[in-house]
Amino acid sequence: MPLDQTSGKEEVPRAGVDLDGSLAAVPAGARLTDSARKDIHETLRKRNDSTGIVIVFGDYWFTRLFAEVWTALPNRLASLAIRPPAACCQSFPRGFDPSRLAEQMPSSIASSFPQWSLMKLAKSHSGLEVRTVPLEWTSAQARAQAADLDERGLPDLLSSPPRRELEWLFNELRLARLSDVCGTVVSPVDATAVLAGLWLLHGDAETSHRHSQSIEDQGRHRCGNYWHAIMHRQEPDYGNSKYWFRRVGQHPMFPELARRADELIVADGSQSARRWREKLGTPKFWNACAFVDWCESALREGEGTQISLLRRIQFVEMQLLLRASYLDATRK
Repeated sequence: MPLDQTSGKEEVPRAGVDLDGSLAAVPAGARLTDSARKDIHETLRKRNDSTGIVIVFGDYWFTRLFAEVWTALPNRLASLAIRPPAACCQSFPRGFDPSRLAEQMPSSIASSFPQWSLMKLAKSHSGLEVRTVPLEWTSAQARAQAADLDERGLPDLLSSPPRRELEWLFNELRLARLSDVCGTVVSPVDATAVLAGLWLLHGDAETSHRHSQSIEDQGRHRCGNYWHAIMHRQEPDYGNSKYWFRRVGQHPMFPELARRADELIVADGSQSARRWREKLGTPKFWNACAFVDWCESALREGEGTQISLLRRIQFVEMQLLLRASYLDATRK
């Protein structure tokens, strides 16, 4: 069984499925229903010549979040913000030759091809649509294995050196102008917060820190302070993280974050998660400093299951904050 190049763990086996000439990969233990196939064929048939379609298989928190990010953000920003789920299919616009795209790909980023190809497509085509297609699973274990494959690439709770295989993405960020990433920028300060978020999402805490430090206490909702606080939480410098969260104040995204985090906590169902749920105040409230305490506690005690849950919540938090930073940067 092949290994995941980023983790060394065994990869979930996948099977090829032909969708009108586009090869898709679905996890072993899952199958497309006849109605799902019909819906996909109809979607591909009706699309415009200039439209690319990304079909995401499976209906769980990561696939739903991926679709939300691509709906809420411009294509270029979305392509840099979140990698495609492991089980997906890219159907390129007519006239866009995927074989030529593969020829342009450096061999060093083979494991990142799905995100790299989406990023290339987003730079040259504005029409990209994402569709989420449910699967039928043979067992709960098969579904859990597929979800685990997507979660391996989530940001860690602790900072680590930037991954060398993402150097192509860092080069994109170094060359990108604020208008490239956000479109028409109304608040450059908040667009800088977007950059701070992208760098932190991909593990370069030092570069993210430079951006967030440059806009301390600025911006419509002080999103730079928020990215600053997350960076120190990962450092880890928990006291400093709480200091910056206090300077953020009550961020307008807290209600949605509280609701989304609560969904993940309830799905986890562990006694420890239920205990921390009370401290966080979810689903009605979000106590950012209590979340800092939970991260510290889980890492100190080495609770692997809790750490996995916290990484999910952190990733949702970061994606919601990226969206908030983008809206602050572009909303008149």
